[in-house]
Amino acid sequence: MKKYSLEWWQAQPPEKVGKETEKIVEKLFIEWNHSQAFAWHRMPDARAARGRLAAQPADYLYRCGKHAGFIEVKALKHECRLPKDRVSQLPTLLKWNLAGSDDLILVFHYMIGKWRWMFPHQLETDVPSWDLSCFVTFDSAEEALKSTGYFNVGEQEE
Repeated sequence: MKKYSLEWWQAQPPEKVGKETEKIVEKLFIEWNHSQAFAWHRMPDARAARGRLAAQPADYLYRCGKHAGFIEVKALKHECRLPKDRVSQLPTLLKWNLAGSDDLILVFHYMIGKWRWMFPHQLETDVPSWDLSCFVTFDSAEEALKSTGYFNVGEQEE
């Protein structure tokens, strides 16, 4: 079974799916980190610290040109539905967004091999889950992130 094939994803437990999705994003960040215009940091995982560490606003902190903020990465089995309890840090991300942070939620739908992104303020806070079908899908994390206009790694900024 080939790694990252549909069969491979189906065979993985949820915690492994999340870790592998983060590895895909981190591989991209490591590549982009060769550019002087990009920097990133993996935030400590509060869940893995078993309560010894306060919850973090997101998985990653980034800076690219004039844009800086948090990126929360989610791996979903469902093709378009994101349960609210999977984004417990949404209120914190909304607060940071109000303060001027360029935050994103990056979702990988591993059963269809597609990525989506959204701004935290695009998710209503009073619903049990979000239908993400209105958000464009991309074939890779890189395509999705570059489509935001925040990540001009290797391109001239205007």
